[in-house]
Amino acid sequence: MKLIKALLKPIITLGIIFFILIGLPLILFNLKTEAPLDDYNDTQETVFFQTLDDELSALITDSGSESVTMRITDSFINRIIQKALTTDNDKFQNALYEGEMEYNYMMSFGIVGIKGVWTTLSDDKLMVTAGADIVINGSRFYQTGFEMEFEIVLAENEEYYLKIDRIQVGAMKLPLKQAYSLANSIASSIASKSLNDMIAEYLSFGQFDEEELSFTVGETELTEYLYEVKPSLAALLKIVYKESLLILDISDEGFDVQLQLGNLRRLLTDPNEPTFTRWESEADKTAFMADLSVQALNNAIANPLDPYIDMDEADLNSILDYTLDEDIQFEVPLTFPLLGDDIEYTFASTNLFVKLTGDELSIHFLMSLTREALVGSFDMQFNLSSTVTMNGNGDMVLTIIDANIGTIELDNEMLTTLFGVLDPDLMVDNTLVIPAEEVNEMFEGSGMAINDSYVTGNLLRLHYGLAS
Repeated sequence: MKLIKALLKPIITLGIIFFILIGLPLILFNLKTEAPLDDYNDTQETVFFQTLDDELSALITDSGSESVTMRITDSFINRIIQKALTTDNDKFQNALYEGEMEYNYMMSFGIVGIKGVWTTLSDDKLMVTAGADIVINGSRFYQTGFEMEFEIVLAENEEYYLKIDRIQVGAMKLPLKQAYSLANSIASSIASKSLNDMIAEYLSFGQFDEEELSFTVGETELTEYLYEVKPSLAALLKIVYKESLLILDISDEGFDVQLQLGNLRRLLTDPNEPTFTRWESEADKTAFMADLSVQALNNAIANPLDPYIDMDEADLNSILDYTLDEDIQFEVPLTFPLLGDDIEYTFASTNLFVKLTGDELSIHFLMSLTREALVGSFDMQFNLSSTVTMNGNGDMVLTIIDANIGTIELDNEMLTTLFGVLDPDLMVDNTLVIPAEEVNEMFEGSGMAINDSYVTGNLLRLHYGLAS
């Protein structure tokens, strides 16, 4: 009996150790999941992109079109995730490779097959599921994964706040902090990236708070994202939020987005860009300023006590276009596949251009949405009218009379946002203040130091002294 007990003791001990190290984790981490294979086909994309194409085309061809309305379903989201995860695996669900591990799994790491990541959307919940299998000799030996359930809250300012409500890792429903830490460790060991890193990489249009376990998508987050793409787009988004032109809603059917753009459509009375010569190089500017220097010298001889020159809008636009370069102007392509073809839209702008009318100077900025092989465009134009003076510091001051895009009148707050793209200090109360250094830099090479300016008779009159 003692001998039997002596023999059983190490066996029992080894059994307990084996259970703790292997058996218990297998039980605790076990989670059966099934990827939504029916979502992984072109149907989901076709429905979404056909709607998008129809809506954008209507904006371009129908002057009465007022909005773009889209529904983003969880099936479409799942298809997009699947395509991203199988970028390096063209065997996934390809009948030619049925039976191979890559056919069944989006990614594989040795004996670990990643089923994928997918979503399920409801009125106020977003479920994100990830699944993986351990495969031995071609057979599934073990299933695991985790689920993250987000509570979706829509604030009054059209900001979505996604708060993690539950995390389940395998069979374990742990407190949120512990569950997130565990899920983070699993993701890091399998994909060599933390959950935070993956969220930052794939959801760069929002802000994830690892402490609060929440993800926010709103004006601030989208503006910061678009600012990295092009500052002008970020400024336009501010107007969209300010005027409540973005309407969002979530239901069991999907995530509904409506962008009401009709009020931004270019008015028939908006002025066109004037004809002017674009400078291609510094040599073009040097040649222009050399000619201007000759005019300035002749005017100084004719009017030694108060020399001035008059500039028309063509010359002003040449200077402005070259000085601004691509700080404001943008061209953003929008390309997507549809029924075997690549559909390409382009959202592009002119540079800022100016008009001189009577004693006013106006600033304009045209933005257009066009599509390849489609006649017409959807146009929006920023307009601002002002008077021009100089202050005691030699700064050029444009006092704003009014400003608009389409039928929307722009207040000082909106204008501060728009011009903040150029310079956060440019807008002062209801004026645009261009520092003396920048004014004289525009005319560098002319030999002039501008000391007064105003618009008269459709010309900009510049009084000057000799540059030091």
